[in-house]
Amino acid sequence: MLLIAYRTTLVLGVTYMEQVDNKYQPNDWRSLEMHRLIAKKLEANPSLVERARSNISRWKSLRGETPAYAEWEDILSSGNDRILRALTGEDQESARLRSSTPFTGILSETERKEIYARWNRR
Repeated sequence: MLLIAYRTTLVLGVTYMEQVDNKYQPNDWRSLEMHRLIAKKLEANPSLVERARSNISRWKSLRGETPAYAEWEDILSSGNDRILRALTGEDQESARLRSSTPFTGILSETERKEIYARWNRR
């Protein structure tokens, strides 16, 4: 199911609504909300990036190397600006990256449940 977004434009006192191409699914928006909270935590405590590195290392030992792990390792070694863009970007590339996030375990169970509950009510 595609979400349909609209942009409003005011021209000579008349408001026009224009459909905006939006390929995000509801779970993409939920993931974005979760990752924005992770980004906020990461900004306050940059050492949290080590948990992401540890997750990747553990996953590689269990499942072997994957392109997603290599891509995230590159992002994690590139500095906070690139990490934060991947976590909070609204573009398709960022959504793709978030689908294989190594930032599991950063949010508390309560935080996760609150976000899921909000999205389940929509």
